Amino acid sequence: MLDIIKNLILEVNHMGQKYERVREKEEDEDFHKVVEPYVRNIDTQLNQLRNYEQSLVNTTYMNKKKVDLLFKNIEELSVECHFKRTSRKLFTEKIKAVQYDLNNILKYNV
Repeated sequence: MLDIIKNLILEVNHMGQKYERVREKEEDEDFHKVVEPYVRNIDTQLNQLRNYEQSLVNTTYMNKKKVDLLFKNIEELSVECHFKRTSRKLFTEKIKAVQYDLNNILKYNV
């Protein structure tokens, strides 16, 4: 489980960098060539993590609602990071929330 969490932390950081590059280029990524494969990769990791859902819920400062929101936010970020029209404020707030929760899970499960 911790390997999946560590990898998702790296992926979320990558999403933030990708979003900044897309904003600089002012050009969306190709949906079929770039977005779909990336989202499938993230979904695969999230599906692996779902096997540990009860452990996540039992983590300090986490609950079922927060775990569900964490999964939802990561799914949304994996798509939104490829498009320039994504709101910077909402994207940044979502990234911060996901990073906080993933680091919290890592901290209390080591």
